[in-house]
Amino acid sequence: MQESQRTRQVLMSAAQGPREIHEAHNPSMGFFYTAEETLAEARTPYQHAELVRTEALGKVLLLDGITQVAERWEYRYHEPLVHPTLLAHPNPRKVLIIGGGDGGALRAVLLHRTVERVDFVELDEAVVRFSREHLDYVHGGAFDDPRVRLLFGDGRAFVERAEPVYDAVIMDMTDPAGPSRFLYTQEFFKAVASVLSGPEAVFSMHGESPAARPAAFGCISRTLRSVFPVVGVSSAFVPMYGTLWSFLYASTASDPAALSRSELEARMSERMAERPRLTAPALWAGLFGEDPLIAEAEADPRSRVITDAEPDFPDAF
Repeated sequence: MQESQRTRQVLMSAAQGPREIHEAHNPSMGFFYTAEETLAEARTPYQHAELVRTEALGKVLLLDGITQVAERWEYRYHEPLVHPTLLAHPNPRKVLIIGGGDGGALRAVLLHRTVERVDFVELDEAVVRFSREHLDYVHGGAFDDPRVRLLFGDGRAFVERAEPVYDAVIMDMTDPAGPSRFLYTQEFFKAVASVLSGPEAVFSMHGESPAARPAAFGCISRTLRSVFPVVGVSSAFVPMYGTLWSFLYASTASDPAALSRSELEARMSERMAERPRLTAPALWAGLFGEDPLIAEAEADPRSRVITDAEPDFPDAF
């Protein structure tokens, strides 16, 4: 293995002291937290991975300096991304995950006993190696589950070659910038629709922050609605991103918001190895409630359908 790809331990000296990690939500607002020390870092062929220790969020994975996943409260992102998707389907057996190199979405998927196979497609194999070594608090050994098939390569290329066998497709991608923009376009969403197993199959993804990047949320929502007849939205405050975050569920016939509390209780009891904390039946209506911020973002005048020919988001920065 080349030195640039080898994980190496790095201890910050006492003289260096803590550093503040600042992240912009948009050009006029953002958030920060303090990292006490760097525990490990690796240079991959695609990006720089770093594990830092923080008082506020526990251990945090940064990719190119941007927060990806934190030890504390990570479930507030992974649960809404995964559990409504699988619970909305009557019997999800085959699942495709695109991205999600930290393994958090994979761990959440494997909590569902009906799942027989997960195709896990990640571009950066080195991030998975880094995560296996340092992020056990996120993946919980999920990469070693016999139901998982690890595939390394371009997620869009995989989808464009795949057969229509998936009961759920879950995309856990970085923000729509650079090459990842082309996993947010109408053409890609049409390709995803073509690999779903039937009308009850569900595609889920994060939808950016309707509070901090309303045009991005509006574009993603509008683009999904141009392909799928049913698109549901949930939202939750995610501390590791410092803002309200959104999750979208696209299907021909399935809508997680339509599940009754009794249906949720029954499906969770029958199918899940562990009860969720945020996507619990008692909180379901709140997650899918009609937050005025969602409606405001969907009506943002800058929103448009994102295509391969015009992949840039209007509030990119």
